[in-house]
Amino acid sequence: MFDEEEELPDINESEEQEETSSIIRDKIFDNTFDESEIDTGDFNFKVDPSMEQKSYEHTLDETMIFRKFEELITESKFTKFNFFEEGKGFKKMNKSDINEVYSFVTSNLSGQPRIEIFSIICNYFDISPEKFYESLSNSFKTELINELKSRGYLHKNKSLF
Repeated sequence: MFDEEEELPDINESEEQEETSSIIRDKIFDNTFDESEIDTGDFNFKVDPSMEQKSYEHTLDETMIFRKFEELITESKFTKFNFFEEGKGFKKMNKSDINEVYSFVTSNLSGQPRIEIFSIICNYFDISPEKFYESLSNSFKTELINELKSRGYLHKNKSLF
């Protein structure tokens, strides 16, 4: 058991090696802070193929609807929801306000597509589309769903409408 002697490392030797290695490489002056480890190869940003670009005509239509909408809102009682008050911020819309605004706008812009009106109201009053849709009455939701179906969307989804 004790016949074979194992060589123990010399403590003095390892200390000397550490001292020489620290002398060889100085952490302050021999640093590599200006060398980056980031791969800066070519980035390829591609639009998802399922994303459809809006046509020029669609963009013009949306702009025209927005102008009509803005004129309508600024002359109505609903303009109060788009003014910023110091210390309070924007006045929040509750469910009844959302339904009243949507009803007011769709009745006054009766010839315009409901989907664009929905989108414009969400953007103008800075309301998330999900919250806006959840707050709408069932009759307004049905109108939106039917219009989406008539445009060819939601044809794969089964629904009651």
